[in-house]
Amino acid sequence: MKAANPKKKSTVGLKLISVILAVLLWIYIGNQGGNTPRQNTVQADLQYVHLGDGLSVKQAPQKVSVTMWGNYGGSSNVMAYVDLGGLSAGTHLVPVNLEPVPGAMFTRVNPKEVEVVLTRPQQREFRVEYQINGEPPAGYELLDTVITPDKCIVSGEDNILSRVSRVVCPVDLANSTGVDSLRLRPQARDAKGNAINEGLRIVPETVIVHTAVSQKMTSRELMVKAQFKGIVAEGYRVKEVAIEPVKASIISKQELPAEQGELVTAEIDLAGKKQSFSQEVALQIPSGAKVYPAQVLVEVSIEKIPAEEGDQNEDSRTRRQTTPGT
Repeated sequence: MKAANPKKKSTVGLKLISVILAVLLWIYIGNQGGNTPRQNTVQADLQYVHLGDGLSVKQAPQKVSVTMWGNYGGSSNVMAYVDLGGLSAGTHLVPVNLEPVPGAMFTRVNPKEVEVVLTRPQQREFRVEYQINGEPPAGYELLDTVITPDKCIVSGEDNILSRVSRVVCPVDLANSTGVDSLRLRPQARDAKGNAINEGLRIVPETVIVHTAVSQKMTSRELMVKAQFKGIVAEGYRVKEVAIEPVKASIISKQELPAEQGELVTAEIDLAGKKQSFSQEVALQIPSGAKVYPAQVLVEVSIEKIPAEEGDQNEDSRTRRQTTPGT
């Protein structure tokens, strides 16, 4: 009996596999309704999924080539992606995956692996400032500004984050005449005031800037003078008058006259007074103005005239009355 030829068995096996593949191909084409299979290579966007918290993709390819053979719909059906799950900061060589393309019998991606550089951005806290780009209308002025929240976190690569000098919100008050609340986006600026728009993330993305605009006011600090009416009881005199405070601030929407050098109190009645007293007295306020404080404390010291001074005064009056020609 002759021994079996191993080469012949190998050839028979290959022929059998070829026949099976041909049958499968014939069945596939038949199921496609007689459409002719085609081959095509497209450029597909490369997506990166499952990126770890706090990481960012610093460097990685954006597209890959995908070759397809069969009766597929079009390049819009191609999805190529890289799974970044479990990767830490650093440089990694990772495989490119393809989602099944409906109608495509074979698919091939080039390159099969890509190099991805992952980084963990640094972060710093900044106080949010405001910058007036448009001044209030003529005759108005900014009284106060409050930013909520007044701090933010800026994150990014060291080489970019190190350029950030401050974070500002440009505010336009050209049409503001009252109290406004503006939702604005903070901007990172370098030491020269130039905006840094790329490679940074600011949290929160927006803040609320509250502004109070009012008509311009002029102010001046003036001395306070007490006004009196009536006279103290006979035989008594006013020894001293003290005012607390001795000055008050006047605020007005109109220019104050240059000759106005003091503020006066309402009249204080001295009629028949024999004893010292203190009294809170309102200040007389010019029209259209406000005065702080609106009242002052006036202390009036009254004393009895000594008898000898009274006699001298009486003699003086008598001499004046009896002198000829007086």
